[in-house]
Amino acid sequence: MELTLISFIDDIELASYNNIQKQIISKIPWATKAVGVDSITQIRDLLIYHERHVSWMMHYLAKNDTNPNRNHTGQLLADCEIDKDITVKSHIHLIWDGEEYYRIDEEIGQWELLKPEFKKYLHILESPIWTNLRKLYMNQFCVDLMRKIVGYSSLRDNVPPEVTVSRHVSPEGSIILSCTATGFYPQSILLRWEKNGKLGIWGKETSTGILPNMDNTFYLQLTLELPPEDSGMGYTCVVEHIELKTPAVYPVPENPTVKKPWTLALGIVLAVILLLSCARAFIKWKKKKSETTETLSYHLES
Repeated sequence: MELTLISFIDDIELASYNNIQKQIISKIPWATKAVGVDSITQIRDLLIYHERHVSWMMHYLAKNDTNPNRNHTGQLLADCEIDKDITVKSHIHLIWDGEEYYRIDEEIGQWELLKPEFKKYLHILESPIWTNLRKLYMNQFCVDLMRKIVGYSSLRDNVPPEVTVSRHVSPEGSIILSCTATGFYPQSILLRWEKNGKLGIWGKETSTGILPNMDNTFYLQLTLELPPEDSGMGYTCVVEHIELKTPAVYPVPENPTVKKPWTLALGIVLAVILLLSCARAFIKWKKKKSETTETLSYHLES
């Protein structure tokens, strides 16, 4: 049996755990400081302790399967949402082989049965032991951890995005426009393409999604691929962020973006090395030819 835990905050992976390594791996460096080493150790120890309970539950649910060799997947999805210091939402979903069988809204406190054939297990979920554990763990490891993370991340000052816009021509002849915003905080941001000041669907848009940087700031790239018949003229990238006060407009350069300086420098260095190598080879050949001529001349004289 494999036990895996993945934790997300605002669709960004925060940490993961599996029962093979028995370690919690933080995906965002500052999250360890926000949550605290003691809390992370406590969560890991609880996961190790409850592994046998999860194993028992998996075998118990799978015992009526007519095919004993079939693999099964059980999922417990817990989510909570806070606004400042107030808990807005808190849910638990129980999923078996990709289908949701039970869910509960913590505010209501009553399990909702979604698959009638699983009614026989409802008494386990409603037992005092499971109810008390559910409330304790949801408060301690969802709501409280969320408050710590949000409280830690809000200690930093707001930072406006650094925006760069580029224009490239693909080998197929289409125009590729890229708008990159990085180093901004908080993460809420909006990027959009306009042509001659108007919104529209101009081509194929792709986005990286908002991703975390190593310094607690965020990154987002929006790309627009235009058909070959579109010249790419008149396009702008409009960026909205709390630190910009008003939407900022960044025009697309008229000419394709030049290669990076280091790429040109590398090309020049390679060219110089090649030239020097050729010159050295030519000098060696000339010298060798000169030495050969002198030797022949000597023998002829004798």
